[in-house]
Amino acid sequence: MKDIQNVLVVGAGVMGHGLAQTFALNNLDVFLIDKDRELLDRAEVWIRENLEFMVELNLLQPQGVEDALRRISTTTDLDDSAGKADYVLEAVSENLDLKKEIFKQLGAAAGPDIILATNTSSYDINELAAVTLHPERVLGTHWFHPPSITPAVEIIPADATSEQTVNTAIAFMESIGKFPTMCKSTPGFVANRIQFAMAAEALAIVQEGLASPEEVDRIVKSSFGFRLSAFGPFEIIDQAGLDTYRAIFEYLYDKLGREQFRPPQILNDLIEQGRLGLKNGKGFYDHKDGAAEVLKQKRDSRLSARLNIFRNENQGGEHV
Repeated sequence: MKDIQNVLVVGAGVMGHGLAQTFALNNLDVFLIDKDRELLDRAEVWIRENLEFMVELNLLQPQGVEDALRRISTTTDLDDSAGKADYVLEAVSENLDLKKEIFKQLGAAAGPDIILATNTSSYDINELAAVTLHPERVLGTHWFHPPSITPAVEIIPADATSEQTVNTAIAFMESIGKFPTMCKSTPGFVANRIQFAMAAEALAIVQEGLASPEEVDRIVKSSFGFRLSAFGPFEIIDQAGLDTYRAIFEYLYDKLGREQFRPPQILNDLIEQGRLGLKNGKGFYDHKDGAAEVLKQKRDSRLSARLNIFRNENQGGEHV
């Protein structure tokens, strides 16, 4: 794979313009393409507004606005820009037929050693690789909105994707300050599987009249949502105890009778192996001696820092 200096972003919508902005701020030259000039003009306005707000937040010097904008070239010519790009990221709307059409065209227009990535949030990467010349350079890189701020990028190889493609994509994401993590090509990947499971239950609670949308949002933001930027779900399960989680699953399943609350077999298996979490030094993670006290200090330090931000943002319980 060649060094990446020129990036092509296909699609200038809500995600695409933010992706172009992110690459430009990392001193990369960007071709931003869409089907008509009106969409590209709108994207240029959005990018300028975003950059100017970064100046207001003291995240960017005023000169940085023009420097970034100079790095972005807008165009409607896919073949020409693909032929000049060192890396391609497709970010059009979630329309599988459209994405296939674009990947067919990209496969012919881009050099055979150029990574062709898709920002799809749900489609099987194998379907795009299958219609593309040199499918070994096709993979998913699922970014999250707003892409200029949110750290995560899910890295999703197709069956045909080469190890070199994966390694290059991961290194590239890290070089621009992202937090890439591998996952398999399955519907919803990882983040959306979890996110939509939570959304489904939140919607059910409101539909059943158990709480209002405002009450649900307030509870989530001030409880487990507050902790989730500091610790992932398996770290939290280990802290609370696998046996504790199983007991709660059992109670909820008994009272509500819903399959999503049936105690997961993975919990039963680990508990039978004597893995209870931090309390006995082994759960989903292996914990060294003294880990409980170290983790308690880490927990309190991380959450205390987040508490100040939370209080400033939620004085009076206001929401936008």
